[in-house]
Amino acid sequence: MRKRLGVDVDRRTIYAYIRDMKALGIDVSDYDKSKEGYYINSNCFEASEVRLLADAVLTSNFVTRRRTEAVLEKLRTFNSIYQNKDFLKDVYIEDIPKSTNEDVFVSMARISEAIKFSRKIRFNYCEYNYFRELECKVDENGNLREFVKNPVHMVLRDKNYYLVCADEDSEVFQYFRIDRMLNVFVIGDERIMDLSELGDCRSADCKNTSDFSQFTYRNVSIDNNVNIFPRRANIVMVEFKKNLMESLLDEFGDYIYIMEKDNYRNNNLGEDLCKDNIHFHVLKKIFGKKHYDEYILSGKYIENGLTREKFESFRIKLNNFIYNSQNSDKLNNKNNNEKAYIGIFIAKQSIDLAKWIMQFGVNMKVFWPEGLKNLMLDEVNKLREMYLNEND
Repeated sequence: MRKRLGVDVDRRTIYAYIRDMKALGIDVSDYDKSKEGYYINSNCFEASEVRLLADAVLTSNFVTRRRTEAVLEKLRTFNSIYQNKDFLKDVYIEDIPKSTNEDVFVSMARISEAIKFSRKIRFNYCEYNYFRELECKVDENGNLREFVKNPVHMVLRDKNYYLVCADEDSEVFQYFRIDRMLNVFVIGDERIMDLSELGDCRSADCKNTSDFSQFTYRNVSIDNNVNIFPRRANIVMVEFKKNLMESLLDEFGDYIYIMEKDNYRNNNLGEDLCKDNIHFHVLKKIFGKKHYDEYILSGKYIENGLTREKFESFRIKLNNFIYNSQNSDKLNNKNNNEKAYIGIFIAKQSIDLAKWIMQFGVNMKVFWPEGLKNLMLDEVNKLREMYLNEND
């Protein structure tokens, strides 16, 4: 203490302080020479938890570089001075593209306030220009365009925060990137609209309520809304060998159903559905949550016409994939006796997905939904044309 604080304290005084701290329930360690004395065992966060939070901030696109540094400094306060010696030194973090909007946290705070008190908000929406600067949208007369919306909730998707809004004019839900919103203000004297007036709510059988805290995520699905992701969801089936298992699980986690191809007895899908052998995340995407809860889980999927139709369509696709002539040959692999697996997942039409699967080459066969197949071919043709033009 003399070296660090310039204070001389009697050893017995220190022991007395430690006894008092332990009596108050503070977890103080025994003397540890390697850690230079006594220390508190527990904290608000463990060192590994602080590290996890720090990595999340470092890799978040919507957090600006200046704000990232400020948050990391705050996270350091949860560590001891000894833990901070090696804070973030032992892991390499690649350069991550960062937002330039310093008002993101202020905007999120104001949006939260508006949602809490059921108030509308107004804001300017921006796009990036060539110099990576945010430029606010303007109307046909060149005037700054102001958006007035009914905020529902905020959701993190694909490394960015989105604001879900109810739009009175179009009677649908709309989505805005929060890091592209500027000048966000709560309109104190304007309450949000009645949700029952929205077409999306009428089709979803929403309750008539103006309290958005009661508005559950089941009524707004960012996955299924074309305004934010203008791509159709498809059932994708792949055949692969065990060496690709980890790559698929890393990419899709719980949202892929995997089965052994050869041991799937007569492809008895009905039995698997009743026993809930196919992972429920995949089933909910295929059949929809309502049909899944009411008919699939209960085994009554045959009783409902729409569910039965979806079930039959899915069964036919799966049967064709497993048994058709295109997939009858074994995959090109050094060990032809290695087990083959079938993976089923739901994916948006995306060239990124096509490229991700194509990297595995002959080690993976794919049943491409027509939309995804056409999109992939179009992208390949564009790349080919660009290459040929450059070499003319």
